[in-house]
Amino acid sequence: MPSDAPAIARVHVASWRTTYRGLLPDAYLAAMDVDDYAGRWERSLRSPLTPAVVLVAEAEGEVVGFASAGPERDGDRRYEGELYAIYLLRDFQGRGLGRALVEAAATDLAGRGITSMAVWVLRDNLAARGFYERLGGVYLRERELDLGPDCDVDAPEVAYLWSDIRALTPSGEP
Repeated sequence: MPSDAPAIARVHVASWRTTYRGLLPDAYLAAMDVDDYAGRWERSLRSPLTPAVVLVAEAEGEVVGFASAGPERDGDRRYEGELYAIYLLRDFQGRGLGRALVEAAATDLAGRGITSMAVWVLRDNLAARGFYERLGGVYLRERELDLGPDCDVDAPEVAYLWSDIRALTPSGEP
């Protein structure tokens, strides 16, 4: 819902600042603006052309995490769907919310007839890589992260693949 945009933006910025400290430049992380991200998320959530599903995780009535998924964006024929983003506030990690978000995203994609999915993660983000490996993701390939024209950062990211998305859905079916 577009009304979730400010909460999603708050989680987005806060989780980047904790997750990527030491992996991305401090100046880049400090410059992230919650209001700017809220505007981006609101436009995305309002657009009828956005092919992504955006899911939120709540605790005590507050958004503490989110995931976004949709059709693949790279033209890589080895997968049809992509987990575009998944972030949880640090205090809510390790409680099963991340797994629930991945399962919900996979279920949505499977319901659209998408049979495989990839996710991109910073190569040096070992905690996230372990999470995807525990969920059955298999290393696919590496590329350089592009943070835009104003940010010259050497930050490789790797893709994990689920060739059969049903392995991530709670029932094992679309």
